[in-house]
Amino acid sequence: MWKPRRDGQDVVEFRESPQARQITRRKLFARLGLGAFFLSLGGVVTSILSFILPKMNYEPSTVFTVGRPADYQVGDMKLLEAKQVYIFRTPHGFQAVEAICTHLGCSYKPFGPPESQYPTVHARCPCHGSIFARDGHVLGGPAPRPLPFYHLELTEDGRLQVDKSVVKLSDELSYASGEGVGHDLYLDPEKRAMVEGPLPDGSDCVPCRG
Repeated sequence: MWKPRRDGQDVVEFRESPQARQITRRKLFARLGLGAFFLSLGGVVTSILSFILPKMNYEPSTVFTVGRPADYQVGDMKLLEAKQVYIFRTPHGFQAVEAICTHLGCSYKPFGPPESQYPTVHARCPCHGSIFARDGHVLGGPAPRPLPFYHLELTEDGRLQVDKSVVKLSDELSYASGEGVGHDLYLDPEKRAMVEGPLPDGSDCVPCRG
């Protein structure tokens, strides 16, 4: 479309026709629809692949090494915080005990010396007051089960290896009366096997002595 100017020169003015505007809107809606289609298609493909392909498990391994026997002295009680396990070196061998309370998963305090109320070596949970004996059974508080002790073995190159998937404990309840499951299994580094020994009472724990 053109318009005459006063100076006598014609000026051409371009205006978008309704037909052109309609075509542009059609292109826009077509592109939006195409984009939505590919998004939904991507979601479907992702779901199919996640079903077909094996899932990656990023949970920490239940099997890990904790040093060599020579790293521990008789009577040692070491907390491996990253693995949530205590390692005991006793006169008979090694034990690995869970460092998390069986009530609600709090970290209990290290085993300590006897006192008037609990005349044996014991550990307290600061959250709700559960008390555990050195052999893991519940002396008091709301904990429903003893502390689990885990399987230990020596690797071919002589390192201590804990397997938290193997629990040396039945699921029987343990009561404040002293009933319950005690732990008398040790890793004997010379025999390279778990063996039975006397139930630990805390006399084998140097940091626990008053």
